[in-house]
Amino acid sequence: MTKLLMLIASLGGGGAERVASDLSLNLNPNIRRIIVTIRNEISYPINKALLSINLNLTNRNLIDQRLKYIYSIIVGSIKYRKLINEYKPNVSLSFLGLDNFINILSNIGNKKTKVIVSIHWIPSTNLHKSRLERLTRYKTNILYNKADLIISVSKGIKKELVRDFNINPEKIRVIYNPVDIEKIRHLAMEEVNDEWFEGDLPILINMGRLTQAKGQWHLIRSFSKVREIKQCKLVICGKGELKLYLEKLVRNLDLTNDVKFLGWQDNPFKYISKSSIFVSSSIWDALPCALIEAMTCGCPIIATDCKYGPSEILEKGKFGILTHPMDGIFYKASDPLTPEENYLANQIIRLLEDNELRKRYSEKARKRANDFDKKIMKEYEKMIQQLISGGARERAQMC
Repeated sequence: MTKLLMLIASLGGGGAERVASDLSLNLNPNIRRIIVTIRNEISYPINKALLSINLNLTNRNLIDQRLKYIYSIIVGSIKYRKLINEYKPNVSLSFLGLDNFINILSNIGNKKTKVIVSIHWIPSTNLHKSRLERLTRYKTNILYNKADLIISVSKGIKKELVRDFNINPEKIRVIYNPVDIEKIRHLAMEEVNDEWFEGDLPILINMGRLTQAKGQWHLIRSFSKVREIKQCKLVICGKGELKLYLEKLVRNLDLTNDVKFLGWQDNPFKYISKSSIFVSSSIWDALPCALIEAMTCGCPIIATDCKYGPSEILEKGKFGILTHPMDGIFYKASDPLTPEENYLANQIIRLLEDNELRKRYSEKARKRANDFDKKIMKEYEKMIQQLISGGARERAQMC
């Protein structure tokens, strides 16, 4: 029996969190897996009760944020090492930045546990924000090269890790996020008891955290132009810190009757399957699970061509429409649309007006989604067994 610990900040929603949930539910029964969270938050189902090291990461200002981040790494590493010593896993897998540092530091000197870190975000997005950019690069280079294996969820991220952080390319393996196609398509058939989805008006839908990375304000501003030309609605699924800003933008654009925030939904797929177009407005996105899930539901896709995931998923526009990347600037309702927002609006109008084109992109989306099926779980299983087998050979040679 192979023992696997999976460390993640929380299961409170998000692409990496959904991957952790899917792995816990669908990996081979011969792999005994337990999820460990840094914060005791859970929105996704898992195979068994999770463990939590219960760190309070509430941040109030920049100084507190830095100090608490350092505190979290130190205390988190101590607590997680205790779990490593107690459960003695063959493999310890982590998913996000803080989790990865804790995972690596907790296992320094531990020859019996193989360390896997995975990258579900764009590492360079933090560099321009940090006054300690050189230290950030150095820290990432030193620690990540100590891991036994690094999983990159896109080819673009792998190139960035090698180019910008000098990570050993032989340690990096690209594995796309797995999606439970059968489950999603079953959930997509559920009825929607919401008057917003009644009638014949086309519905645009976006799903993702309400954060800077997802760029929903650009979509709302583009929608204001679409709404002037086409009768339609916009639905946004997700929660996050930008909700008040987005709601104010909707009010100031006089779109209150045309835009609905659904918040977090346990089953967003029933809404996606009843929508006309799925629109992704991300500023950056490693490999957006929401995009793959929407394609699984057969929803035609329009996505910004941001780094790196949308282009890889849509194969440079073969399976959906790619539009120009957004600039990520927070605009007011009174600001004129940017050229990129205008282009996005025009592409939405084009697709809304062409029923045959929407049908073709719907068929293409469903076909492409099959490439991300649970069969990707086999790659995780194979990778884990290869690491364990390799470690056993190394110990035998040492003896």
